[in-house]
Amino acid sequence: MAALPLAVVVLFAAPVAALLVGFLIVRPLKPSLTHVPILISCALVTAASVWLASRAYTGWELDQDAFTWLTAGSWKISFGVRIDGLSASVLAMVSFVGGLIHLYACGYMAEDPDFSRFFLYFHLFYLAMIGLLVSNNYVQLYLFWELVGVASYLLIGFWYHKETARRAALQAFMTNRVGDFGLMLAVLLLLLLFGPGGARFSYVFPLISTAEPKLLGLTGVLLFWAASAKSAQFPLYFWLPDAMEGPTPVSALMHAATMVTAGIFLLARSWPIVVSVPGLPELIACVGAFTAIGAAIVAGTKTDLKRILAYSTVSHLGLMAFALGLGAVGPAIFHLITHGFFKAVLFLCAGNIAHALHQSTASVDDVGDMRRAMPLTFFCFAAAALSLSGIGPFAGFFSKDAILHEARRHGPAAFAAGLAIAAGSAFYIFRMLFLTFFGRRAEQKRRGEHAHDAPPIMAVPVLFLTLGALGVGWLQDGFSRLINVGWPLRAGVEALPAFDWPMAIWGTAAALAGAGAAYWLTMGLPSWDWQWRSRMPELEAAFESDLGWKTVVALLAHGVRIGADAVGGLWDKGIWDGIVESTADFASGAADLACALATGSLNDYLWWMLAGTSVLLWTVVR
Repeated sequence: MAALPLAVVVLFAAPVAALLVGFLIVRPLKPSLTHVPILISCALVTAASVWLASRAYTGWELDQDAFTWLTAGSWKISFGVRIDGLSASVLAMVSFVGGLIHLYACGYMAEDPDFSRFFLYFHLFYLAMIGLLVSNNYVQLYLFWELVGVASYLLIGFWYHKETARRAALQAFMTNRVGDFGLMLAVLLLLLLFGPGGARFSYVFPLISTAEPKLLGLTGVLLFWAASAKSAQFPLYFWLPDAMEGPTPVSALMHAATMVTAGIFLLARSWPIVVSVPGLPELIACVGAFTAIGAAIVAGTKTDLKRILAYSTVSHLGLMAFALGLGAVGPAIFHLITHGFFKAVLFLCAGNIAHALHQSTASVDDVGDMRRAMPLTFFCFAAAALSLSGIGPFAGFFSKDAILHEARRHGPAAFAAGLAIAAGSAFYIFRMLFLTFFGRRAEQKRRGEHAHDAPPIMAVPVLFLTLGALGVGWLQDGFSRLINVGWPLRAGVEALPAFDWPMAIWGTAAALAGAGAAYWLTMGLPSWDWQWRSRMPELEAAFESDLGWKTVVALLAHGVRIGADAVGGLWDKGIWDGIVESTADFASGAADLACALATGSLNDYLWWMLAGTSVLLWTVVR
C-alpha cells in the first residue's frame, strides 16, 4: 500500500500529537500553556489543507486506504482518506476559520479556571470535523460524525455548574442521537445493498443504479434525517439555539465551521444517492425553505445577541438545504464556505461585546450606541452583516445570488422563497446592528460608555476573518473549477452560474428592503422593539416558543418519558423483580432438596454410586 502524502498525515498526526502532549505533559506541568501545542497544530493543519486544496485545483485527487481497522470474516473496513474538490474546499475553510477561532479563544477564555480543559475539548472537536471531511467510506465518516457529537456535548455543557448549560448539552446530545440513529441505519443498509465494499464512496456510487430501489430510497431518506438533526433542519432544529449556553468561541466554531455544516456536507457527499431517490430532492428543498423562512422570522424577534445569530445559522442552513434540493450543489457548498467566514465574525463580535460588558452573553437591553466605544468591532460586524445580507460585492452576495439563479430556474414559487429568505436575513441582522451600535434608547440599560474594544489577541483573528467575509466571494471562479475535481457522477453537480445582472438586482433589492425595514423599526421608531412586547405579550410568548413548536417538542418529550417510565415500571416491578425474587426461592428450595438427599447414611451413598455406575456402563456398552 502506497504511503499517504505528508500533508494528509499532518491532518491527523498534528491534532492527535497536540492533544496527547497537551493532556499528558503540558496540562500537569503548566496548564496555562495547554493552548501552545494546539495552536501549532492548527497552523500545521491549515497549511496542509491549503496545500491539498491547491493540488486539487490542478486536478489531483486522492482516494487511498491507510490501514484496515475492522475485519469480520471476508468483511474489511479500512481507514482511508478521500481528497477531492468537495472535501478540499470545505477542509480549507474549516481549518482556517477554526484555527483563527482557536486563537481568539486564547484571549476570551484566558481568565477561565478550566482554560486547559477547554482547549483539549475544543481541539478534539476540530480533529473530529477534519476526520469527517476527509473520510473515504461511510463507516469511518460515521465514526467521526459521532465524535463530533460527543465533543459538542462536552463544549455546550462546558460551564456545567450552570443548570441551563447542562440541560442544553443533554438536549443537543439526545436530539442528535435521533439523527445519528438514522445515519447508522443508512450505513447498515448500504452494507446490505453492496456487500463488504458498500461502505466506500468510490464503490457505492457507480453501482447505485443496480441497487434495490425501495432500500435505496429508504437509505436516502435516512441520510436526510441524519443531516436534519446535525444541520438543524425542521423539525429537529430546536437544539441549536439552546446550544448558545457554551462559551462564545464554541458557538462560533460550531455554527460557522464545524458541527452544523456536517449535515450539509453529508448530503453533498451522498448526492449521487440523494438524487437517485424520486421526490427526495424536492422534499429537501421544501424543508430547507420552510426552515430558512421560519428561522428568519423568529430571529427578527429575539433579544439575546447570540440567539439572534443562532437562529440566523438555522436560517442559512435551511438556505443551503434549499439549494441542495434544487440541485444547486455547487452554490450550496459555496454558501457553506462564505457562511463560515461571515458567521464566525458575527459570533466573535458578539463575544467582544459580552467580554466588554463582563458577561457571558448580552441582549439588546444591555447595549446601544456602542460604535464609538468599540469601533473595530463595529466595523467587523457591519462588514459581516453586509456579507450575510448578500449585498455586493461582499462574499455572501456571490453565493446567495448563485442560489437565487437556480431558484429562478425552478419557477416563481422557488424564486419567491429565495427572495423571502434574502429579505428576512437582511432584516434580522440589520435590526441587530442598529440596536447594538446605534441609538440612545431609554429602554437600553447600557449605551457603551464604559465598554472597550477587544485586545489584540481577540481583535486580530476577527480582522482576518472579516477579510474573508469581504473577499472570499471573489474566489468563485476558482471554486467552480475546484468543486468538480474527483466528484463521482458529476451529472448531478454543476459549477457556479455566471454573473447575472438582473439576478444581482433582484437579490440586492430584497436585501435592501429587509435592511430598510430594520432601519425604520429600530431608528425611525426607536422604542418599537420594546413596545410591541409590552402591548402583545401573547405574541411575544408565541415567538419565544418558536410559534408553538417548542411546546410540541416538550409535550412529545414528556410523553416519551411517561411511556418509558410506564414500560420500565411494568418490566422492572411486574416481571423482572418477580424473576429475581423467584430465583432466590428456587435456590432455597433446591438447597433444601439437596439437604434431604444428604442423609449421612453410607448405605444410601453406596446405592447411589452403584446406580450411577450402572448408567455409565449401560451408556458405554450399548
